[in-house]
Amino acid sequence: MSPKKQYSPRFVISLALFISALVASFLMSFAANQSEKYWVAVKSIAAGSEIQSSDVKFIEVALGAVSDRYLPGENNPVGAISRRSITSGELLHISALSNPGESELNEQISISIRSVDIPMQVVPGSLVNIYQVHDSKNGEELIEPFEVLSNVFVTSIDRKGSNFGGEVALTVSSTHRDIERLLSASTSGRLVAVHSYE
Repeated sequence: MSPKKQYSPRFVISLALFISALVASFLMSFAANQSEKYWVAVKSIAAGSEIQSSDVKFIEVALGAVSDRYLPGENNPVGAISRRSITSGELLHISALSNPGESELNEQISISIRSVDIPMQVVPGSLVNIYQVHDSKNGEELIEPFEVLSNVFVTSIDRKGSNFGGEVALTVSSTHRDIERLLSASTSGRLVAVHSYE
């Protein structure tokens, strides 16, 4: 029988350190790719809206180093107020939410606009600028179009009858002060919606 091969202590220590480094690297990679549950919007949410249970759900996703910026599954966002517009499919960023009473709660209002005065591309979740327009008739003095609201969030839109040159029922979400301006503008002239991409 051949004598057993002897390994020096230095070699054994080096081998142990190498194995430890491999194990540590594997554990770090495993932890970084560990999926956890986070809240995501299932539809577009207007700024200043109270989050409803139908607005959100949670999904499993691996966020790694930025995980602390998003709302984890154990923190329920229902009842919180959105500080800004949140798009469908967007993970809920902690900075985009506030507690009730900390942010102004928006209101919703429906207005009637001629079908030709609102682009077909406008859908729920779109942002629109709304103008007051006065048509000049019988030599009347021309009144320049006036921007009533900018980047207002479209909550819903009903185009029934618009194919026949009718009117569109447009519901928008905005502050109480802005809604007062919109109502005032609707008493004369006509309202025109322009699709905003901001």
